[in-house]
Amino acid sequence: MEHSRFKVIFGGNRVIWLTIVVLFMYSVLSVYSASVQLPGTNTTQHLLKHVFGLLIGIACIYVIHKIPCKYFRKASFLMYWVSIILLIVTWLFAPEVNGAKRWLIIGPVTLQTSDFAKVALIMFLANKLSKKEDEITTLGAFAKSILFPIMLTCFLIMPSNLSTALLVLFEAMVLLFFSSIKRSYFWGLVGVFVVAGGMFFALILYGNITIWRFPTWKARVESWIEGNPSKEDQVQVNNARMAVASGGIMGRGPGNGHAKVKLANAHCDYIFANIVEETGLAFSTLLIWLYIILFYRSIMIVKKLAKQSQEENGTEQKYKFRQYLVLGLTAMIVIQAFSNMAVSTDLMPVTGQTLPFVSYGNSSLVFMGFAIGVILSVSREVEDEKAPIASETEADGDVSLMEKETEAAETPVEGAASDVNEEITGEEVLEMIDDNELNIENNGRKEV
Repeated sequence: MEHSRFKVIFGGNRVIWLTIVVLFMYSVLSVYSASVQLPGTNTTQHLLKHVFGLLIGIACIYVIHKIPCKYFRKASFLMYWVSIILLIVTWLFAPEVNGAKRWLIIGPVTLQTSDFAKVALIMFLANKLSKKEDEITTLGAFAKSILFPIMLTCFLIMPSNLSTALLVLFEAMVLLFFSSIKRSYFWGLVGVFVVAGGMFFALILYGNITIWRFPTWKARVESWIEGNPSKEDQVQVNNARMAVASGGIMGRGPGNGHAKVKLANAHCDYIFANIVEETGLAFSTLLIWLYIILFYRSIMIVKKLAKQSQEENGTEQKYKFRQYLVLGLTAMIVIQAFSNMAVSTDLMPVTGQTLPFVSYGNSSLVFMGFAIGVILSVSREVEDEKAPIASETEADGDVSLMEKETEAAETPVEGAASDVNEEITGEEVLEMIDDNELNIENNGRKEV
């Protein structure tokens, strides 16, 4: 009884729900502990503000997971171009904070537009790939339908946030790898990006460029390569490494960490270092496993969709949009999580990425919550027999065509309308019975 009631209120995969709840518990404890170093407020005020953001994230997950997935397909085109407009507005008019224009301030709301753009691009690509894979037979079609949206989004994010632009590019490439795009196109694109990336980083290191954030990028890459402790970013990295090293197996205990006092962003960018120091290897490994579990359960959803499509349609093409959507959004969450952990352990240069569902930041919580809500919406349709997927047809990958076919089926054929609407008298019914054109069974049901 309790299980069915839970399923009605919180649809979708229960393991994913449980994983998000545990991540939120990590978030409350970690942000509360790390916020001791924030100026201008006490830890209780900061905790209440963060809990409010978590509640907004939970509300976003709940509302989104109740929406049938077909509406996400319809909204993907609009969301993508709205995100492009917001990125342009951010580039042109957003206030500069720490040398970067990343946030739009709309009244009391502070919006990091790149968070929205990441989700919108994944949804847009999932829609494009599910509908036009068979049409992308030329390099020009591939560049127009797939490559251009990716590069446009990355280009608009890059001036103020290079790390996010690179992560968005990597997430898009993961989605393309699992798609049915020609392998020659994919590997050719990988080769181009490797060469272009090498040239770009050579330009960062050896070029004397002062536009955008080139000086900051150069300092971060050099400090990571050389390990120069005099550089500001390397001081942050060294403090994070010390926190990780001093955590031991069980950690110093909640609230007893030392590095958070020295780390400037212990509540967001370096929150994983604070977690390792205070909870130790045991509980930080559990945190890593939570993201692995989230990835695994999402892959199971993708496999269920492929199996169900094959059983119903004889192929695996029927629910491609849903498969790409779950795969792309999960990759976005997990890749960002491990990039945050890699920075805290000095495995990669400083990126400024938050730890999904754990770090402080309402904008990140809302859009990551939106992504999880979409994944749960798909899983709800897969696991619930009453969900729209049970009766929806996507043979061509286009919901709008399905609706047109439905309307056509409901429209009476010309010449038959008069027959349908013609009234039948009682005498005619008796004649039909006599002619065996209408059979009445003993139980009172009528069959024509």
